[in-house]
Amino acid sequence: MRWSAEKFYRFSGSHSLLIGLLPFFIPVLLWKQGVTLSGIAAFISVSAIGFILALTYWDRLRFRQQWRRIVLGSFVAEIALVALLALDVSGLYLVGLALVNGIYNGFYWSTQRVMFSAVTSQQNSGKTFGNFQILVVILLKLGILLGGYLIEYQGMLSVLLLSVMISGVAVWMLHNTPSALSHTLPEHELNASPVSAREVWRFRDAHRSKWIFLLDGPFLYLESYFWVLSLYWLMQQSVVALSLVVVVLTLMLSVVFVGLKNRIDHMNQARLYLFAVILYAVSWGLRAQLNTEHSPWIIYTGILLIAFLTTFFRLAFNKRFFDIAKDTTTHRYLVCKSYYSQASIAGIFLMIAWGLRSHDPLDAQLTSVYALATPLALLFAGYGWQYLTQRKRAEGIAPEPVSIK
Repeated sequence: MRWSAEKFYRFSGSHSLLIGLLPFFIPVLLWKQGVTLSGIAAFISVSAIGFILALTYWDRLRFRQQWRRIVLGSFVAEIALVALLALDVSGLYLVGLALVNGIYNGFYWSTQRVMFSAVTSQQNSGKTFGNFQILVVILLKLGILLGGYLIEYQGMLSVLLLSVMISGVAVWMLHNTPSALSHTLPEHELNASPVSAREVWRFRDAHRSKWIFLLDGPFLYLESYFWVLSLYWLMQQSVVALSLVVVVLTLMLSVVFVGLKNRIDHMNQARLYLFAVILYAVSWGLRAQLNTEHSPWIIYTGILLIAFLTTFFRLAFNKRFFDIAKDTTTHRYLVCKSYYSQASIAGIFLMIAWGLRSHDPLDAQLTSVYALATPLALLFAGYGWQYLTQRKRAEGIAPEPVSIK
């Protein structure tokens, strides 16, 4: 278990650093090159199609236990993405860039979920995700700080060269990933057949997982693309200022989550999750209200609060997600999650692209999207209540009423 956990942290940490160097800035780079918010939404939609195509191939490589190819493929795709981002984007080239972005995300996230599942149990999923969150946050923000400086003052070539060096070291550190995974994944999961289109279509359970997967995908990209654009706008369109703000947020939030991650597995899960969902909806309402007309004190306080509420929700949501996955056919559950989330991203962001064709200012367009996301975020509350009831019955404990005190 320890050996596999080591590989998981190396893989996730290396990619987090690489994401911070450049992929984190994709929405900002696209905006600076003249791509509208509607165009960025269309870019996200095409990226989701690339993810689905990559996932189909990834699942077949996984079935043949070609983990070296999978790990190498994730880093090669990341380098290809950085190289393409160094060029001007327009027309069909932008479509190709989006597909490569989706392929990279497909290889990275699918591999990461398998590794995470291999090193967790229902008793430690919250703590492990907390440790993972802290590691990723630190390395991601270190990459963001370095990437922001290089993009602003040294140019894209320096980012590409550094990315190649980090990828080379990471591939060398992960050279025996296949043996590490084969000793920790259950036999039935290691040898699970690729998930067919029919299985994906017919997937359903008592936890409303399918609908939550469809909901979660678009929210992830609202967080990672639209909110990054908002931060860039609030920071007076400065890449360096954006980097510094994100890093300061990391330092402050890490202190909080060092304590929280050790307690989450022992807390009342029903109350914790419902509380996290409500606060997550509040975070989207705050996003809709925050703008450059506010004083710097209000802006920075709002950004910090939004970051905390979002990270708190992601910690609670991912604990529930991986706990449910452990109680099911884990591989099928993880893969179906990706297919449904990406299909929803492709469709929803295509509609958003159509709806944002106006020439309204960027902040006004983002505000309208956040206002719509606020009530929709409450739908996450329906995830997994049946699962909690089943666990309490299995443990001989009467279900507790759900309330917030």
